[in-house]
Amino acid sequence: MFVVQMFATTTTRSIDSLEQELLACQADKTRLVFRQVELLRQLDVAQVAAADGCRTMIDWVASRLDVSRPVAKDLLVVARAQNSQVDRWLESGEIGLERAVALIRLHNTGAREELITASLGLDLSGLWRLVTSREKLSSEDEARAFSDRFLVMQPSLDESWWKLWGGLPAADGQIVEKALLARAEEFPRLEGEDRSQRMADALTSLALDSLTGGSEEASGREVVVAEVLVDAQLAAATSGEAGVVLSSGPKVGPNVLSEILCTGQIRVIVSDQGGNRVDYSDLGEAIPPAIRTLIWARDQGVCTVDGCSSRYRLQPHHLVPRSQGGSHHPSNLTLLCWFHHHIVIHGLGFRLDPDSPPQRRRFIRQPHPRGPPK
Repeated sequence: MFVVQMFATTTTRSIDSLEQELLACQADKTRLVFRQVELLRQLDVAQVAAADGCRTMIDWVASRLDVSRPVAKDLLVVARAQNSQVDRWLESGEIGLERAVALIRLHNTGAREELITASLGLDLSGLWRLVTSREKLSSEDEARAFSDRFLVMQPSLDESWWKLWGGLPAADGQIVEKALLARAEEFPRLEGEDRSQRMADALTSLALDSLTGGSEEASGREVVVAEVLVDAQLAAATSGEAGVVLSSGPKVGPNVLSEILCTGQIRVIVSDQGGNRVDYSDLGEAIPPAIRTLIWARDQGVCTVDGCSSRYRLQPHHLVPRSQGGSHHPSNLTLLCWFHHHIVIHGLGFRLDPDSPPQRRRFIRQPHPRGPPK
C-alpha cells in the first residue's frame, strides 16, 4: 500500500485515505454551494440587487461573494431553475456547480429523466457536448451571435506591447482557427514553444501577406522606409534600450531597430533632452535591387538556414549587422525566410554563425530559453 509521510513526522496516511478526504471536502463544498443557491433564491425574489443599487443580480452576487461573473451567473442559473432533481444531487454532494448548470441546460432541451440520469456517467466535456448537440440554434440566435462579433486591439501606454481579444460566431471562428493552424504548421518548431505563440506568429504572418499581396518573391524584395526619433542622452545612457521610438509612435528596442536597419531604409533624428532636433541623417541606403537579385539567384531562392527549404517572404540578412558597420556586400548577405529572419534572429536575438557553410547556416548564442529550430 502506498503511504505518505506528512510534515516530517512519523504520521503516515495511505493514498486512499487522502483521496477519500479530498472527495469528502468536495462534497462538503457542493453542499455549501446548494445552501448558497437556496439563499440566493430568496434574495433574488426580494430584488436585493436593485435595493443595493446594483445593475443586475449577477453584479450583486459577484460583488458580495467576491467571485467572477461566470461563477455568479452559474449560481443564479441553478437558483432560478429550481430543478428538484438537480437540487437533490447538489445537496447530497454528488455533483458540482458546473455539472448542475449543464444538467439544467440539458433538461431545458426536453431531455427525458432517463437521459439526464445517464448523463451522470459522462465527464464534463462529454456532458457539454451532449447539451450543445441538443440545444436549438435559431436564425435569431445566429444573427445575435454574428452581431456580437468583435475584435479589440489594445496597446500598452508606450505601444511596445499589444493585447488582442474578441469573439466570433462558430463558422467564422473555425475559419480563423484553421487558417492560423495551417500557417503555423508551415513554420519550424521552436523548443519549448507553445501553441499560442505559434498562433500569434501565424496571425502576424497572414496580416503581413494581406498588406503586401502575399507574393513570395515580391515580398522578399520590399524596402521599408522608417524614421526613428532618438533622445540622445537617454539612448546613450541605456545603449539604445530606451529613448528610441518610431515616428509613428511605438517605442522600439535594439532588436526592432536592427531589423529596420537590415530590411530597408531609415532616417535617424536625434534630439536633446528638451526635444529639440540636434541632427538627422539622410535616408540610409537600402540594399540595391541588383544586389538583391544577385543574392536571390546565388542562394537559389530558398532559406539558407540548415534544414530549412522555405521560400516564404525571403529577405536578405546581414551577417554583420549594419549597426556594427556591416555592408551590403554580397559576402555579408544571406537569404532567410521570414520566420528565421523576423522571429528567430530579430525577435529572439539569435545570430547566424558566420563560419557555417553558406547554404547550411546555423545559429549561435542562446540568450533566450527557447532554442532555435533544429
